[in-house]
Amino acid sequence: MKSIVSKLLLPLGMAAALPVSAKLVAWYPLDESPAAATTVAENVVGNSATMIGHDPDPAFNFIERGYPSASQALGTSYRISKLDGAGGALDLGTDEAVQPTDKFTYTFFFQPTSFDMFDRYLESQATNTQDQDGLRIDSGGTGDRVRVLIRDNSGVNTQATHPLVLKNDGTWYFCAFRYDSANTEGNGFRITVLEIDGTPIDEAAIISATISQETINTGAIGYPHALQTIIGSETPNGGGANGTNTAFDELAFYDNSDSNGVLSDAQLATGANFGPSAVELITGFSTDRENVSPGNPATLSWTITQPFDSLVLDDGNGNVTDAAPLTTAGAGSTMVSPTETTTYYLKGINGDVQNVHVLKIISGAAPEITSFTSSVPIIPSGGTADLNWVVVGADSITLDPGMIDVTGTSTTTVTVTETTTYTLSATNGFGTTTAQVSVSAVNGAVPAHRYVAGTETNTEGTWLDEVGTKNIRGIGILRSAPLATPSPNTNLTGTYQAEGGNVAGTVGPYQFPEATFEIWIRPAELTEEYQVAFETGGGQNGLGILINQDNLLFLGSTLNARTLDLEVPLNGLNLDDFFQIVVSNNSETDAVEVTIRDTFGNVVTASATADVTLGGNSGTVFFYGSGGAGGSVNNLGGRTEIPEALPAVLNSFVGEIAILNVYDRILTTEEIAAAFGSVATTTAPPSGGPNAITAISYDGVSAVTLTWNSKSGENYDAEFSADLENWFPIEDPVEATEATTTKAFNIPPNRPEFFLRIIGVPAP
Repeated sequence: MKSIVSKLLLPLGMAAALPVSAKLVAWYPLDESPAAATTVAENVVGNSATMIGHDPDPAFNFIERGYPSASQALGTSYRISKLDGAGGALDLGTDEAVQPTDKFTYTFFFQPTSFDMFDRYLESQATNTQDQDGLRIDSGGTGDRVRVLIRDNSGVNTQATHPLVLKNDGTWYFCAFRYDSANTEGNGFRITVLEIDGTPIDEAAIISATISQETINTGAIGYPHALQTIIGSETPNGGGANGTNTAFDELAFYDNSDSNGVLSDAQLATGANFGPSAVELITGFSTDRENVSPGNPATLSWTITQPFDSLVLDDGNGNVTDAAPLTTAGAGSTMVSPTETTTYYLKGINGDVQNVHVLKIISGAAPEITSFTSSVPIIPSGGTADLNWVVVGADSITLDPGMIDVTGTSTTTVTVTETTTYTLSATNGFGTTTAQVSVSAVNGAVPAHRYVAGTETNTEGTWLDEVGTKNIRGIGILRSAPLATPSPNTNLTGTYQAEGGNVAGTVGPYQFPEATFEIWIRPAELTEEYQVAFETGGGQNGLGILINQDNLLFLGSTLNARTLDLEVPLNGLNLDDFFQIVVSNNSETDAVEVTIRDTFGNVVTASATADVTLGGNSGTVFFYGSGGAGGSVNNLGGRTEIPEALPAVLNSFVGEIAILNVYDRILTTEEIAAAFGSVATTTAPPSGGPNAITAISYDGVSAVTLTWNSKSGENYDAEFSADLENWFPIEDPVEATEATTTKAFNIPPNRPEFFLRIIGVPAP
């Protein structure tokens, strides 16, 4: 193979760093069109790959070819998807080029579309046995990172997780892994993950996007690896649970036989800009018309760096044109007359350098909206969000609300005062295409993770995270939307519910050093045994919320030892409708704060000092989940197998959960009240209920007369609050003599807004 020697055109401000010694041993451009043969071409040694889960019938096809890539300069990509028990993947085989052993670099571009724990980006290991050889790149225990794990058949491994939290909003990433077990400088194990945002990538960007560590436990990997090299799945048939929903492009392996395979930061920068060739050969590819009537002409134009060996234009339908004779002094053009919407591939080759650029012309059809996204899904009321879109073949583009003309642009900034659904309309002479994106506005704190059961896009298998990327996976829980039983005191429209058993909703761990958890639940059946409504981290490091007929119980642990055991009585709370539970944990100050509010005007608070650590095992709703839903009794709150471990029995929560909000900081009292107010629609007792206030009059100054349902011989307190948080008795308790009681009370003066409630109390 010839060395890569060609003119390198770099964006202004970038340093030229041509990887003349880098030995590219395997390269899968993934530029095949949907109509091409089913083999996946490899550019260097011809080690073509095979597709797993590719089927002419769309109902059984898990691989989409011709999918847009991270940039025009990278051609197209393959989009791999999965379902339960089935999915797509690429089998690269066991050739030495794709099963590196030491002193190697592997790079690829990827675009995740969903996140689950340990989704496979590359797999050449079999199960989790340590005594094997291979490489694994996956999404890690949180599901939204890049983790790399090396095994060398020594009973140990070296692994690391890159800290960058990935997004699934259409963002592409460049990823590189460099391995040199003989490295003595402490950076033999390097992971680079860099977001592709259209700006030029230089050496400094690669350095800042790279984490390094020693190889620690492992040496060279033995060849062959334990499994053939698979992209997008953990199993050779694509059917494992840890497949992936991800687009891939430009898979590249660099020499693993000597030090030439460990690329420098500068070499990686050129590859991140221009692909494995590390050279921008084709410098431009455009059309004068993005949409035409069938059979009408459009002109394609291009520029290319000279010299070059070949230049061909492919319409993806078997029609290939030699574009070299149409090119003079590095510039060329040709006329095309598509009869249907067509993607054109321009492929240039010079020695080992290959570039493929693509563009699409819409013919006889409405425009295509490739993407329409918001920079943030949820913001404080009055905040701003950037809306971004990619549209092909439109003569005009408008944005609603407001019928704003955004033709010729691809982004705009909007101010959001209330939850709004934005509609993008792209129009040409053949019709209009629309796409929508919603931005939620909240009064109060914005959660880091937000789960609202009533959101339409949820399913029984997936409870979507509306802010982050940590979706909850349902295991046997049922979704009720609209509500089977109305919620008279809230605006809730849907719930997840369970009737007991080993059912749960599982998600990756929450690991904030300062965290607040807010959950809205409605119990169906409470007994003396505790039910687990929520927990995160299990018994190793974690926090759990349990409930029985008498108490809410908050358990916490650090390093397998219970550190928090806070019992809060339910006395005075009305559980006939949903109620809000908020618990905050500050691992730096060891402060745990609890607030419980029902929608009948009752509030209970509690606090404790405890060293509770978050992180490690996964979180769950409806049950404890580490090791599987309800898998082991030592997985919650430092429980152990010792007989005196309490509570003695842990059951799954029987009832409904409507909202889970996870905040990455400690909420203030005012923010907790605002979160409550966004859900609760009333804080008055139902007519005719115990202690119900049935009549009220106020003289406008300081005297309030209340009438309430009572029981003869019982004692009652009238309590006053200015914030629904702190309650104070107005006067001494009142003893009832009839089924209703009426009494005038003096309240603090000059109060434009206040709250009153009647509660039963013991006899003085």
